[in-house]
Parts: sequence; structure tokens; C-alpha cells
Amino acid sequence: MKKNILIIGHGNISQQLSCLIDKNKFKILSVSRNNKYKLDNHIEWNWTSNTDLMIEDEPIESIVFFPKPSDINRDGYEDGFIKSAENIYKNVSKIGFNKFITVSSTRVYEKKHNHKYMEIDSINPKEYRGILIKKYENIQKKFYKNRLIILRFAGLYDDNSKNIPKNHLHRKNAARIIKFFIENKHENNSYEIFNCCEDNSESNISNEKLKNIGFIYKEYH
Repeated sequence: MKKNILIIGHGNISQQLSCLIDKNKFKILSVSRNNKYKLDNHIEWNWTSNTDLMIEDEPIESIVFFPKPSDINRDGYEDGFIKSAENIYKNVSKIGFNKFITVSSTRVYEKKHNHKYMEIDSINPKEYRGILIKKYENIQKKFYKNRLIILRFAGLYDDNSKNIPKNHLHRKNAARIIKFFIENKHENNSYEIFNCCEDNSESNISNEKLKNIGFIYKEYH
């Protein structure tokens, strides 16, 4: 029997992920506000609204959530991260699932010179986006406990990007990381956090934890 993967916030990375996943082993159920990708197993839902997620009563192996601010201001981040997290939990808590994989951001780290950030570092962001993303992570920890995997993505880029951030992650590697966690077992006593940042001499984000469990980055630039 195929394992069901529920993706909330289907976009470019999800589209690449769906091309990587073994369709003989997994069935992807994609949730977005509209079906612009013309997906077969699509569920139309606005997770910032008060409406319920309408999904068939079948077990889910993994839930993947891509939060996105509705605007670049504080209210937009509250809406896209905090309100979304609470609303999604209200709906998916009724569904049986094994893993909740959520995308976060290395924006939670402060900009310090000559400091290499590890996941275990105590973080105290000063800027509102980092503050709200950290709050979002803490909410998810409370909701999903040992079923939670937090992936802190560095600045995303693709083959057409002209300016690549100092701490960066190609969208194809982002999709490959999520695939890695979907396909591998996750049996921990607590939540897990992983920095997702490609190797480069200027980066101040450590990716050793992810590489130590077997993920291999591909070079795209």
C-alpha cells in the first residue's frame, strides 16, 4: 500500500519534490489555495481561514508544511506563521500521521561575525521576522513533540538567480532534503532541528548535523 504524504502550501519546491518521490511507494496529497499546477490529488484550502480541511479519513505517513507570510510586514508574518500553525494543528490533530516536517528559516539567527551557528545554539533574534519565526518553531514543538522535524532553510536560489545569499540553499537541494526525511524513519524522543545550508567559505551556518545523518548536498552553482 502506498504511503500518503500531505503537503500544505504546494509551490515550486513541492513541485520539484513530487518529481523526486517514488510514485510506487508514495501518494502525494497537495493542499494549496488554488490548483495552478493542475495537480491530480489536490485539496483547495486556505489554512489562514476559519474553514476546515476536507480530507478523506485515511492515514498519513508525513505532513509537510511550507509557511509563507501573507505580507512582508509583522501582520503578514503573524498570519503566515502563527495563525497558520494554530489553524493547521486544529485540523491535522484529527488525522493519524507519523511525521510533521515543517520549513523554517535561518533568519532566526542573529548576524554575528566569526560565529558558526549550530542548531543547539541559544538564539535570541532582535528583528520581527526572526522573532516570529522562532515563536512559530516553539508553537510547533508544543504541538507535535517527537513527531516534529524543523528544517531551517537558508536563502533560497535557483539556476536563474543573479544574487545568491551568503547562506544559501538551491531549491533542488531543498526538495531533496524533504525527500530524505520523508523516506527515512524518524524515531526520536524529541523534536529535531536541522540547518539546511550549502557548504561555502562565507557561510556562518553549520550544516554538519544534516550531513552526519547521511544527507549529501549536490552542487548547482
